[in-house]
Amino acid sequence: MTDTFAGYPADTLSFLEELGGQDKAWFDANRSRYQASVVEPTKALVAGVGARLAASLAPDISAEPRSNGSISPINNDRRFAPDKPPYKDHVLLRFWEGPSRKTSPTLFLRIGVEGIGYGVGAALPDLDRWRALIDDDATGGPLASAITVLGTGRALDVDGAGYKRVPKPFAEDHPRAALLRHKAGFQARWVEPVPASIGSARFVDHCMTRLEACAPIHRWLVTNL
Repeated sequence: MTDTFAGYPADTLSFLEELGGQDKAWFDANRSRYQASVVEPTKALVAGVGARLAASLAPDISAEPRSNGSISPINNDRRFAPDKPPYKDHVLLRFWEGPSRKTSPTLFLRIGVEGIGYGVGAALPDLDRWRALIDDDATGGPLASAITVLGTGRALDVDGAGYKRVPKPFAEDHPRAALLRHKAGFQARWVEPVPASIGSARFVDHCMTRLEACAPIHRWLVTNL
């Protein structure tokens, strides 16, 4: 791992695009290429973005530059989805604030040939609490406003609405009906074209601008959940 992120090499996105359709034999034969084009620069990116997030957003945010830490494994879990290819065609990074990597409020980065994804979200283990927060104008209003602001000028996808109808006893025309329909989690995310800065240290600044835009929602999740 290099001390600082200097950019992804030109081969990174090409490698990920190829990897998405390959098998283990191909991956094993190209493991050194994977290490140089994906693993090492990604570890440096996690360290760089994590340090910046700790300084500007949350001193206690977790950024672990390793697989099954901030870096999701490159292989797909096919136990419950055997039709998936063996490997992903992207790198998924997470920076979380709280005790659990899987459920705590988290900022996301997704790097692939189709674009760079950014997101913020959390699991919702206590739906009664979530619904009470969303129903209350004093807490639900600020979250809805923060989502509106984040979505201005972006094709924002708010994911997690697992129920088709607003749960009782809330009215179908509730001003935050969509948020009341969430079931297991909440995530606000969007994708942008791959910037030219991906090949340089300036990519950290590019990512930070987007992740800092997610700060109001992240802080709401940390404070309330």
